[in-house]
Amino acid sequence: MALQEKLWNVAAPLYLKQNALASAAAKQILEETYKMEFMYSGVESRQVVIIHHMRLQAKALQLIVTARTTRGVEPLFGMCEKFLQEVDSFQRCFISELPHMQGSFVDKLLDLMPRLVTSKPSEVVKILQTTLRQSTFLHLPLPEQLHRATANIIEPTGESDNPLRFTSGLVVALDVDATLEHVQDPQGTVKVQVLYPDGQAQIIHPKPADFRNPGPGRHRLITQVYLSHTAWTEPCQIEVRLLLAYNSNKSKASAKIPKSTWSESLEALPQSENGIEGTIPFSKPVKVYIMPKPARR
Repeated sequence: MALQEKLWNVAAPLYLKQNALASAAAKQILEETYKMEFMYSGVESRQVVIIHHMRLQAKALQLIVTARTTRGVEPLFGMCEKFLQEVDSFQRCFISELPHMQGSFVDKLLDLMPRLVTSKPSEVVKILQTTLRQSTFLHLPLPEQLHRATANIIEPTGESDNPLRFTSGLVVALDVDATLEHVQDPQGTVKVQVLYPDGQAQIIHPKPADFRNPGPGRHRLITQVYLSHTAWTEPCQIEVRLLLAYNSNKSKASAKIPKSTWSESLEALPQSENGIEGTIPFSKPVKVYIMPKPARR
């Protein structure tokens, strides 16, 4: 629906709604691809290829929508260049799978690459829109063994009405105890997030020693989170939840080709700070009352 030509060939005020719908759809597809790749254990290489292909399609849709809502061409040059780098990276990473992807979006794009790299952004966008509409859909087969990563915060319980009191500018320790199921590399991926009522967010990286491994596919996180804030006039709730951090540049896809080739294919792409590209909430938030008090004078 987001790619139907008649939705775009109308006066600007009339396709604002279509822009918003397409933008939201692309964002949701992107989020789902990261969940499919990083929240499940048992995902095989053939599924990873299709997930990355779906992600590439969503990024193409984002580029199309951005082009429709951006004035001037300067911002689009960089976006088009980055997208074409990602297409090239996909080709290098999954080159052995390309014969099985005939008629797909990326297959058509690779045929058009000589034209794309010499085209203006407006022409690139037109080609992407046409190619997305004409591409065949790739079916995502489910593996036999698939387990979703889950987390359950045991402590804090979120049931206490007694606020944690501390002097503003200083810190107070909050004990966090959680069980983890089917999380791969918890020491490298599990983070604790604290959301304050004013919108501030704090992400804590637990130490490797904070993780226990009581059994196959199971882990226990026992750690402390240090809270600090300026003074409030009354107790308010913070939210504590667990996040799963990911970096698609270092994903399962990297196992499909030699390390040197993988590094070369990604050398042009910007690297994420601290090796984290994004995070996925995977526990229910727990609310805790805190009360930062003014310092005594």
